[in-house]
Amino acid sequence: MKNGGFTLVEIVISLAIIGITLVVLLSVFNKTIVTAAENGVITSAVMLGSEKMASLDAATLPDKEDDTWKTDKRYPRYDFKSTVSQTPFPDISFVRIKVRHDGKEQFKLDRYMVKR
Repeated sequence: MKNGGFTLVEIVISLAIIGITLVVLLSVFNKTIVTAAENGVITSAVMLGSEKMASLDAATLPDKEDDTWKTDKRYPRYDFKSTVSQTPFPDISFVRIKVRHDGKEQFKLDRYMVKR
């Protein structure tokens, strides 16, 4: 005898399908949030490194390496290190800027600079 309603088995199967779909959607949403946060960290690290590299002047580069990590108050959880190395050519220096976020290196920028 068919009453036109749903059986208990049909309801349980449909709830299982809905549950599995929700779990998949929530995991994708969570991964999206984590990726967006990581991209924000990398973007800030690139901005800090690029600003520091742009502020260097080839004429005032130090002749020795400086291996100390420095901070910038605009980027409170980031620190950076500028390293200047001499090349075999007397007027050309190799400059490397590393940027860390919470102690983990996020970005490295290398550049050759000519002293004028």
